[in-house]
Amino acid sequence: MVGEVKFSMSVISKAKPEKIIDTISEWNRLPEFWHGMREISGGQGQTLTVKFAFPGTGKMTYACDRESLTCTENYRNGPFTGFKKVEISPARDGSEITVKWDIRLSFKLLFMKGFISRHFREGTENAIKRIALEAEGPARTESEI
Repeated sequence: MVGEVKFSMSVISKAKPEKIIDTISEWNRLPEFWHGMREISGGQGQTLTVKFAFPGTGKMTYACDRESLTCTENYRNGPFTGFKKVEISPARDGSEITVKWDIRLSFKLLFMKGFISRHFREGTENAIKRIALEAEGPARTESEI
């Protein structure tokens, strides 16, 4: 489909699944890991307003399910619509963190689809690493990520 950006990426972490879900379950911590988000406002169970690193804002919901070890961002409007889902599964000596994107770009971003897709992949790889490092132990400096 025109404007569709769809991919998944995984990283193995030494942290237990419960520690990872604890790390990412609070919506107000998302910008710590996802640097494409500058600011999020709203409240638990409400539609959240996201200010992105690039010019633009959007509306989303955020839900984590501790039983299935998943967290889903559902983007309702803004520069793109669709979802990003983080899935955590037990792996040998830790966990596997998988992020799945399935979004559609707004008309004004269609001409930048290639750049945006590469940029989201790079940002996702960095965010998963930040999540894993945070869940694994003591805080690290940005230069270590």
